[in-house]
Amino acid sequence: MSAVLPSGADGISLRLEELVPYRRLAGQLQLTPKAPSRAHQAGQHLARAKGRGMDFDEVRQYQVGDDIRTIDWRVTARTGKPHTKLFREERERPVQMIIDLGPSMQFGSKLLLKAVQAAHLASLLAWHVAERGDRIGALIGNGDTHKELKPKGRQQGVLALAHGLIEMQGQAPDVHQAKPELMNDLLRRSLKLASPGSQIWLITDLQGWDDESRWLMARLKKHADVSVFMVTDPLELTLPSSRLPLTLPVQGPEGKGLLPIGSGRFRSQYQRTRLSQIQHIRQTLKAMDIRFCAVGAQQSLEFQLDRVKPC
Repeated sequence: MSAVLPSGADGISLRLEELVPYRRLAGQLQLTPKAPSRAHQAGQHLARAKGRGMDFDEVRQYQVGDDIRTIDWRVTARTGKPHTKLFREERERPVQMIIDLGPSMQFGSKLLLKAVQAAHLASLLAWHVAERGDRIGALIGNGDTHKELKPKGRQQGVLALAHGLIEMQGQAPDVHQAKPELMNDLLRRSLKLASPGSQIWLITDLQGWDDESRWLMARLKKHADVSVFMVTDPLELTLPSSRLPLTLPVQGPEGKGLLPIGSGRFRSQYQRTRLSQIQHIRQTLKAMDIRFCAVGAQQSLEFQLDRVKPC
């Protein structure tokens, strides 16, 4: 069952019919902010600051400068001393998604292109954000252009994201026009867009990760709660085996090449190198207190819900 395409999907293009149904799965996610919000609008997450918010916190003796409208007259009458009510102020936690639909994401060896799985994941996460009452914004790049979506709440925000994903995937450039710097370009743009205290969720395959990527992520982390959702394909992690001396033609940003999949030694070295790269990135992110989650494009997202939990 896990190898069956989601309803309405072909694994290559995107349609609204395959993104909207993730609404029914959004309630199964548990993605809570790690730090108190510093945003300014009222919403669903409690801030450390105390003020006239929505949730009652405690009563204490009145102090000079307190708002007289918050005086608790019952406690004042009972004690004979003026007391005032304090409230825990609720504040919104806007979510800014950075979604990579670039050339390296236009690849899939099993069920879905990584870009399509990224869009499915973004839709699932967006419905989760809408259900908890926060606004969702996005920065979507496909290697040729980018689209900025200003934060919107509830269903309006999710549908705006879905239409943006469909549009950008439909305009994705030829895979031979790969731009390894796309992820860093999106990160640079997000530095100008993300508001202090927001959540930033990066959805990408981490192709093109370098020292600048690490520096940009560290900059983002200073002002926001950052999580990385990595979309993988099994062929990028483990090459197919062959008893014959076969080579697999490939093409990437630096040109064409051959992978000697008939060599067990090469396959083992390839797997060790790739897994080592991913582990290094994970350790780097962990050191920066940035959460990480890996989702495969070879399986329907509804069978990986337990993995959609940055750690």
